[in-house]
Amino acid sequence: MARLKKSQVDSEIRNAVKDTRLWDDDPRGLGLRIKPNGSATFFIQYVSPVTFKKVRYSLGQYGRLTIDQARIEAKRLFEEVAKGKDPAFEKRKAKHEAETAVTLSEFCDDYLRDSEAGLVTYRGKPKKASTLAGDKGRVLRHIKPTLGTKLVRDVTTKDVEKAMHDIRLGKTAVDVKTKKRGRAIVTGGTGTATRTVALLGAIFSYSIKLGVRTDNPVIGVEVPPTPKRDRVLSPEEYKRLGKAIDTFEKSGANKTALLAYRILAVTGCRRGEIFGLKKVEIDPHHSCLRFEDTKTGQQVRGIGRSAMDLLTLPPFDKKSEYAFPASHGEGHMTDAKLFKKICKAAELEDVSLNVFRHSFASTALELEYSELTIAGLLGHRTHSITSRYAHHVDRALVSAADRVSAVIAARMEGRDFISADVVDLATHNKGGTVA
Repeated sequence: MARLKKSQVDSEIRNAVKDTRLWDDDPRGLGLRIKPNGSATFFIQYVSPVTFKKVRYSLGQYGRLTIDQARIEAKRLFEEVAKGKDPAFEKRKAKHEAETAVTLSEFCDDYLRDSEAGLVTYRGKPKKASTLAGDKGRVLRHIKPTLGTKLVRDVTTKDVEKAMHDIRLGKTAVDVKTKKRGRAIVTGGTGTATRTVALLGAIFSYSIKLGVRTDNPVIGVEVPPTPKRDRVLSPEEYKRLGKAIDTFEKSGANKTALLAYRILAVTGCRRGEIFGLKKVEIDPHHSCLRFEDTKTGQQVRGIGRSAMDLLTLPPFDKKSEYAFPASHGEGHMTDAKLFKKICKAAELEDVSLNVFRHSFASTALELEYSELTIAGLLGHRTHSITSRYAHHVDRALVSAADRVSAVIAARMEGRDFISADVVDLATHNKGGTVA
């Protein structure tokens, strides 16, 4: 073994027909790998003081480094090895730190972008637009203000707990102008804190998948129980609500929105299911809605005659594919500002559109329907063979929906419900059973 010389190296490169390694003895362990294509790379070979295994560590290409420069770098690195350091290990560590030196704010942006691209899934399916909208709001209004500046790899369980309590106590509450006529009123609270922590858990799980972290700091966080929402409408409140809707209708308010509110009241459907209802999903013959996609997947939902009579009214916008199109632009309606005005006029407190769903279930229970039947009416996800059958529209299930919707419609009209208000389904719906 001898010192490498430029003339020798150049000759070896010109005549290379296979991989060749030339060694230098100043310092010992410095080598040059020559490939048949003429490229040549300096490297050092040593036993790692960390893993105690033989390591070859590249220094750079011949041409970019001279032999003398390679010797200087090799000597420096061998000194590091003698001190107990492994240059290859340190390089990998530095690369990993650079890749993981991302703030939670930046990673949340990546998470949301990947979610929109369908790379982040929930129960094996891409997240829905409504779910993404909620995620964006929680990231912007709660996660970024509390944890956004921290590096993803540095966030601890204690940090998550502090953020959760800050959100619960309203420290992230804001009231800001968002658009020309828009406002964002963020209040925080226990429910918001719980949902935000759940989203953080999903975000950190995704960071593990991408190799940014090896653990999830949300695991172990004791989340406060979300208060159960048991608000339901009484017969008198239904009457006031119906009267208020009638008043707004006569005053020229948005007829599409008013109709959507009425249908939500008499079906117990989720807000998004009715707002995003497509005309092709309405099946008057079998008195059901054939949802292409719901919170629990594709579904057939039986509805009562009171609801179907409303749904089969002449459409306000014949061009739109949606039963309830947006007032401006394409798509379906999403805003519920008018409903808040209606509730104020009806002197109804703590009532959201979701209260319709609770009230529908309460009315069904009042009529002594079983929990299984009510689950079928509401489209809940259940797992028994019997409950799967209840999710199909059979005569008994549609009859139940018919009776419940008739009771609610009667209450909204301010009259007492009697059994004669419901026509036997065999007469009303000759389409029979939908399997």
